[in-house]
Amino acid sequence: MRKSTIYTLVVMVIAAMILPACGGAASTAGCKAGLVTDVGKVNDGTFNQYAFEGLKKAEKDLGIGTKYIETQAQTDYGKNIQALVDQKCEIVVAVGFMMGDAIKEAAAKYPETKFAIVDFAYDPAIANVRGLVFSEDQAGYMAGALAASMSKSGTIAAVGGMEIPPVQKFLKGYEAGAKSIKSDIAVKTVYIDSFTDRARGAEAAKSFMAEGADVIFGAGGQTGSGGIAAAAEAGAFVIGVDQDEYVTTFQNGAAPGADMIISSAMKRVDQAVFLTIKDVVDGKFTNGVAVYNAANGGIGLAAYNKADASIPAEVKTKMEEILKGLSDGSVTTGVTLN
Repeated sequence: MRKSTIYTLVVMVIAAMILPACGGAASTAGCKAGLVTDVGKVNDGTFNQYAFEGLKKAEKDLGIGTKYIETQAQTDYGKNIQALVDQKCEIVVAVGFMMGDAIKEAAAKYPETKFAIVDFAYDPAIANVRGLVFSEDQAGYMAGALAASMSKSGTIAAVGGMEIPPVQKFLKGYEAGAKSIKSDIAVKTVYIDSFTDRARGAEAAKSFMAEGADVIFGAGGQTGSGGIAAAAEAGAFVIGVDQDEYVTTFQNGAAPGADMIISSAMKRVDQAVFLTIKDVVDGKFTNGVAVYNAANGGIGLAAYNKADASIPAEVKTKMEEILKGLSDGSVTTGVTLN
């Protein structure tokens, strides 16, 4: 075999090894917007997927070129951000609190590039960075109120991911919402130091069920999804997180236990990512913090789906009242982080 042919084959093999971690539209517009996921895939059914859907909506609706990189390990944050900067993306969006330091470093190094980060805000603000933050406590509060309303045993639980502020706000809000319905309800919670460990999430959920919990909230990416999938299959009501997990984790009703997911605590990461990219396209990008809450549709509960008939009318009415109260300020969660 000729040396040139061998060289070509080697290049093709190396490219095949690299390309699966990076994708996006190769349009003539170049890279207007790039996205770096947290550890996991763009089809993980929760946080990363929702951010990716915002990116793809921008690509479609705004007619722009986009790129994305799926992070394999936390040690890859910096190099993945760098890769999108090198591809001349005008804005680079980082998915998740854990990338706070990496984005701060990149923003200082590349002041002409715009950056956005989900679930993180800087104080003081950085000139070329927008933090996209959410009132997770409000979404958690609604999930807790629903869980307490549906519990027969008087014990509910939550499987959290890593103990970082967004997850803490979900779980603290969950407890506050539950106690607003039943002050004496027992609320059991756990933090698991991974967002991708479905097996540990499942184990935690089953343990809570053994302790009497009959409604389980999963707030930890794939870890939480593993928890609610196992709990639903075992007969407990469950509540998803970030997006409608009836559609993702329970495969639009096709997965076992789909009739047991009563809702999901929605966090419109897709909308936040899309609107931020649109601001860049429209020349309206501003730095600082953009907050998404009940008042602007940034959080809420997903549809009841197959569980609709199991939820009493008065419970549905109560959820509507709570959402209205959170929106107009007449209901507050009381959640603070120390």
